[in-house]
Amino acid sequence: MRRRELLFGAGAVAAGMALSGCSAGGGGTPSEAPKAEDWRSQVTGGPIEAGVLTAKGTPGLTYLEQLAKKIESEVSGAEITLTFANTEARPALEQRWRGGDGLDVDYGMFDGTNPAQRIWADDGMLLDLKPYLEQNDPATGKPWLENFSPAARGFMTHPDTGGIFGVPTELSTQVLFYNAKLFTEKSITPPTTWTELMAAVEALKSAGVDPIAVTGLFQPYMGMWSDNLWLRTVGWEAANKVLVTGEGHITENPGFLAGLQHVQELRDASAFIKGFQGTDFTPAQALFFQNKAGMILMGNWLVSEMKAVIPRGFEVGVLPFPAVDGGAGDQQALMAAAQLISINAQSKNLGMALTWASRLTSVEVQTERATKLGDLSAVVGVPSPTGVTGIDKIISEASALVPREFSLSGTKVYEPYYAEIARLFFGEQDAQQTLDRLDAMLRKQHKN
Repeated sequence: MRRRELLFGAGAVAAGMALSGCSAGGGGTPSEAPKAEDWRSQVTGGPIEAGVLTAKGTPGLTYLEQLAKKIESEVSGAEITLTFANTEARPALEQRWRGGDGLDVDYGMFDGTNPAQRIWADDGMLLDLKPYLEQNDPATGKPWLENFSPAARGFMTHPDTGGIFGVPTELSTQVLFYNAKLFTEKSITPPTTWTELMAAVEALKSAGVDPIAVTGLFQPYMGMWSDNLWLRTVGWEAANKVLVTGEGHITENPGFLAGLQHVQELRDASAFIKGFQGTDFTPAQALFFQNKAGMILMGNWLVSEMKAVIPRGFEVGVLPFPAVDGGAGDQQALMAAAQLISINAQSKNLGMALTWASRLTSVEVQTERATKLGDLSAVVGVPSPTGVTGIDKIISEASALVPREFSLSGTKVYEPYYAEIARLFFGEQDAQQTLDRLDAMLRKQHKN
């Protein structure tokens, strides 16, 4: 399993931290912020330290090293040090920030959708990028801000101040993959609504194909179904309030039960691969590419992760999660995660920090990363990653990108919630019983 929105280089802390040779960082006397109107003409080179998510020895890091060298050759005196900044490295890097020596450009410092990740901006430690984003990008002739999909701007923007404290270098999102060739051969309509999904389930069963590949050994992957259903039947904000912040009760909004009933509908229709309860995620994903399952709900990284087992001629189709008739939620929103880079307001070289951020999020670089590395971009006009044709259109047409799992990760509710969803999948309880058990658990955890 590759949870790309969380981890790119598992177990590579030592190797990753070794990427950093000399340290520039934001310690010392900060530079005066360039005037937004002509900041590019004010860049004079000098050292910066930029965080990266890819570990030593990976194609992703090789690409970024080449990009850094290219910028250094173009800007006299520029020196760009790349430092591993992924999950395991965060505690040490955040300690550097607290000590006044944070990276010039870093990941994990801001997310406008997550109050816990707005603290650094609230404390004045991040540069407000909005004035710079409002200036024209020489490559497009339009404001730099317009390079980014409007659906992604919730991650970038502070909801209270309107300031922009991060720009996305990569996205991950959850989509419904389907076997396009099989659907065409069997005249099955790719499902855009729940009614069409259930019709596809029956058509696939009639064709002798298990409808949906899913693992029973990783609870959050089963939970993708309840999460996305609640996104449609409840709505992200309403679900987040009940699940994460303990505002109200799960029994008070009928959309929660409706979503669980749809999960039960799939289960009772025998929609999942035979033996899914004991099938791990990799074999489950392989069954999809072996024409033994017609659909799979998964992150956009599926194709690049499984490319070694995808047979020649296999046609991958992608769709947003189906709309649910009568659902109170947003029918065009997508569960997603964005990797944002932020700039240290105390950087000694704000001009070079802005240069790195603008180049990394340029259409040119984002296109190369999509085609060469399989990265999904939040930049308008960048094609889909190789092998996932159409996902760029899904992103551009989304009404909003909202945090996956309703921002449950890291909370005390996370594990017991997904455990109850697994029990529903396994047939140990029905939708109403699942709701009742979730209600009891949430009342206990939130003390409400």
